[in-house]
Amino acid sequence: MGRIYKFYIKKILRTKGMLFWSLAFPLMLGTMFYFAFGNIYGQQESKTMKVAVVGENAKDHAFVKVLQDLTYENGKKMIEIVFTSEDEAKHLLTPTDQEKAENKKNAEEGKTSSIIGMIKIQGETDVSLTIAENDLYQSILSGIVSSYRQKAEFMADSMARGEEAFQAAAKSVSQDMEYVVSAGMAGENKDPYIAYFYNLIAMVCMLGSTMAMEMTISIQPNETNTGLRIGASGVGRLKYEAAIVLAVFTIQLICVGVTLFYLIGILKLRFGGEVPMICVTTVAGTLMGIALGYLVAHIGHFKYSTKSTILTIITLAGGAISGLYAIQLKAVIEAKSPIINRINPMSVITDAFYSLNIFGVGERYYRAMITMGALTAALFIIGAILGRRNQYESL
Repeated sequence: MGRIYKFYIKKILRTKGMLFWSLAFPLMLGTMFYFAFGNIYGQQESKTMKVAVVGENAKDHAFVKVLQDLTYENGKKMIEIVFTSEDEAKHLLTPTDQEKAENKKNAEEGKTSSIIGMIKIQGETDVSLTIAENDLYQSILSGIVSSYRQKAEFMADSMARGEEAFQAAAKSVSQDMEYVVSAGMAGENKDPYIAYFYNLIAMVCMLGSTMAMEMTISIQPNETNTGLRIGASGVGRLKYEAAIVLAVFTIQLICVGVTLFYLIGILKLRFGGEVPMICVTTVAGTLMGIALGYLVAHIGHFKYSTKSTILTIITLAGGAISGLYAIQLKAVIEAKSPIINRINPMSVITDAFYSLNIFGVGERYYRAMITMGALTAALFIIGAILGRRNQYESL
């Protein structure tokens, strides 16, 4: 198997097209993203967000007190609260053209005259968010509301289980909320445009699928003469496939490692979270991408061109859904049909990066990693089953 592994390492290295897309193209795209988004957030990150809060007795609500305590690292308040009616808040979220022009002028002067979101409070745990079309603050506000609702529901469930459970839950939630306030509820890197770089790394991971598919198809009897010879030989096909997977995994890890070094070490981007955990996430994502290519390679007796088209559609659609072309699209999918984000490999990878940045290593990160592992295992198993079912008696 070692000789087969070395052979496919050399074969991949001689395939210039695959190396371009897995190495050169991500570096070029990362550079473009850097110059396109590098300074946008830095010019606005310390601006106070004006948020409308509606609901009876909202001023005395625990969540409002949390919002009032949130600050940036420089001590500036993160959120300015405006207590108003729901109708007035909705009007402020959808200003007229004249009001938009006035808001833009005020923004240029460093003033904030419009709200960027409405928080509706109807009970201790019933807190909802409506946000204007503003990519910059969407993830921050949604993270705040989501975190509070999880903690409040946890407290309510603990109260129903008795006094001892409630006291333990209160201590845990208090520690969590102290961390949230000190971190500004936006993680190590508050820049929402970092999501484009999350998607870039996810794309590099998924590019391994093309490499895995091409190498796997190259040993199929209905596609190549090499496949005919392997099929007639005494060496099991699974042994060749295992060597191919290891070879592709090795090359792809090098490519994604170079990309990460370039983004973090050369461009000095802050991905949020610890670098070792970012690397672990990347390794898992790379293996999942290879598993996808392995599965597609075994779908029926289709020609290479058909399988290549199938894989291209999957990866392009997955990239679009995960926010590679528009950050807000992933949030829309999450609101309308969250199951799509759970089974889309690129969305799972970006969610793992997002979780590391915003929440650190915790429940949401573990959920993303477990999902990634389950998808990888499922793709490999289904691919192996389909491969065993393919028979080539007529060749």
